[in-house]
Parts: sequence; structure tokens; C-alpha cells
Amino acid sequence: MIWLATRLAFHNRTRLLVTLFGVVFSAYLTLTETALYIGMMENATSIIRHSGADLWVASKGIQNFDFAKTFPDDRAKLLIRSREVLWAKPIMLSWGFLKLPGGAQELVEIIGYDPAAPVGGPWEMASGAAGDVGGGANMIVDESARQRLGDLRLGSLWELNDREIKLAALSRSAKTFTTAPIVFVSYGLAQEMTPNASRRADAAYIAVKLRKPQDAERFAETIRGDLKDNEVLTTEAFVERTILYWTVQTGMGAAFCLTALLGLVVGAGIIGQTVFANTMEHLGEFATLKAMGATGRDLNTLILVQAAIDAAIGFGVAVPLALLSKSPLERTGVTLTVDMRLIAFLFTTTLAIALAAAYFSIRRVQRLDPATIFRS
Repeated sequence: MIWLATRLAFHNRTRLLVTLFGVVFSAYLTLTETALYIGMMENATSIIRHSGADLWVASKGIQNFDFAKTFPDDRAKLLIRSREVLWAKPIMLSWGFLKLPGGAQELVEIIGYDPAAPVGGPWEMASGAAGDVGGGANMIVDESARQRLGDLRLGSLWELNDREIKLAALSRSAKTFTTAPIVFVSYGLAQEMTPNASRRADAAYIAVKLRKPQDAERFAETIRGDLKDNEVLTTEAFVERTILYWTVQTGMGAAFCLTALLGLVVGAGIIGQTVFANTMEHLGEFATLKAMGATGRDLNTLILVQAAIDAAIGFGVAVPLALLSKSPLERTGVTLTVDMRLIAFLFTTTLAIALAAAYFSIRRVQRLDPATIFRS
């Protein structure tokens, strides 16, 4: 039956090519939209995930990493007194304007951290070291910002929030959901650049590392009583809250999901229509097979294999196209995360939907009377 199904699938080459074009388009759309969504969520949570912290102390009601309110950073001293805490490092976050060589200004996200222990700083460097922000007005910019900022020459002087600052090093893979470039500076310099923060010695976050990471939730519950004006979140909870914010509350994530779902529906419709057309075209052959003793299971296999062939070939073409377009798309400033887990999941989903789309063909064949062959 599998051999016969393959013959039926390739019998009408023109119809097969039209079908594959639609399936490739839908699979490519689904794959790229899903990869883009995952990539943007990874960007939104990158600093949280790469900090090495087990807990995060933030302002009350924090919804995501990029928009934080400040609070007194002396609460880090309260945390470090506990024997269960290995370190507690304050991190500053604010927004500012970086003046470009041509005179224009670019909105940037400013992150300040302790150069001696770069928690919250860049985790991968293209040149230089994370500690290079120390020793004065120095900054680290991610190499991906070249498209928006221009030539990122080490040692060049820039103007950040009306203050002269030197480009000391370049990071790699440090991006945000908003696509605004990240500028890393020392914790003290970030406070000076934030209105009112320097007078109060404020922080946006305190990242906490425990001696026993498995006790993070229990320790968080313990210190919430002492930090009633703050949120105390595990790293996993903070990542989930940030993803939920960008996915649900902004509507951006829903738009990506809807587009990916639309791609699946389009692919299912095309496969279902093609298989049904093939079935109707060969009703006589199906009736003959029934008259010769073919079981309902045999005929179902015949139809399902046709749907599986269309889905497999279409998806097999879409994957290389998505991988080839990954670099050109990322040069526009977005991030696509394509790995084998995503490919396997979407292939399974595409295959399942394609098989489900063959339902009408199966129902039509099951109702077919073998005697019709003798009436023709």
C-alpha cells in the first residue's frame, strides 16, 4: 500500500508541485515566525539567564527586566549577612541617548554592574573583557549594534547622556526584545547617569547567588518578610514573568503565534485539498481495491501516506530555506533561534495536521460502495 500511495502522490506532477509550493511556504512561515518569537524571548531574558544568579530582588510589581524602578541598594548588605548567600550584587538599569558621530541620537539601554564581579554584565566578548568598564567613563557595546550606531572602533569617544565616554570593548549576543542597543557601564557611572539615583545610591536589581541553588524558592519565601517593598523572584520565575509580559500584555507574542498558526492552517488546507482531489480522481481504483478485499485499514494507509509524503517533502525543503535566510534576517537586527528540537517539534506538528487534513478523504473512501465499479 505504501508503494501504491507513493505512485498516487507522484502521479500528477503539476498538482504535486503546486501542493509542495504551498506546503513549503506555510512550513517556512511557521518555522521562521516560531524561531523569531523564541529568539526575541531569549533576547528579553538574556541578562537574567546569563547572570549566574539564583534570585532577583526587584521593585514591587516588576513585570519584565527592561523596565525597572529603583530602590536603595543597601539591601544587598542585608542579604549578604545570611550564611546561605554566596554573593549579592546590585545592578543598575536606565535608558539614555547615545550621540552618534553624525549628530543624531540613538535610544539605548544602560546597564551598570560591578567591574570587579561582572554580574549583569556581558557574558561573551567579541573584544576586550567585561571588566574594561572600570577605571573611568568607559562603556561596552554589543557588536550587533553596528547597524544602528555605525563604526564601533575601540578607544573612540562618544557622548552618552551628554557625558563623554570611551568605547572600551565589544560584547557579543547581548540584545534586547526592544532591539535598542545595550550599553554596559560601571555601576557607579550608571548611577551618575540616572536622575536622583546617585543621591540615594539606588539599584534597579540585586542579583543573589546562593550556596545551595536548590533552596532558592525556600530562601526567597524567607526573605520576602524582610523585603516587603520588593519582589523576590527566582531566576526561573523572573524569566517566566518577562516572557509572559512580552507575549500577552504587549500583544506582540500573540501576533507571532497567530502568524505561525496561520501557516499551519494554510499547509493543512493545501494538503487536505490535494489528497481529496487525488482520492476523487481515483475513486474507481479505490472501489476496485475494496472489491478485491482491501480492508478499511489498507485504504486509510493509502490516503495517510500521501498526506505524509506531501508534508515531509514540503517541510524538508522549508528547513534549508529557513536556515539559509537566518543570517540575512539577523542582519536586520532580529534573532532567529533554530535548533533540532524546534525542527523536530514543528515537523511532528506539521505531519499530525497533514494527517488530520486527510480526514475527509478517508471518510469518502470508507463510504465507497465496491459495487460502483460494476455499474460503470
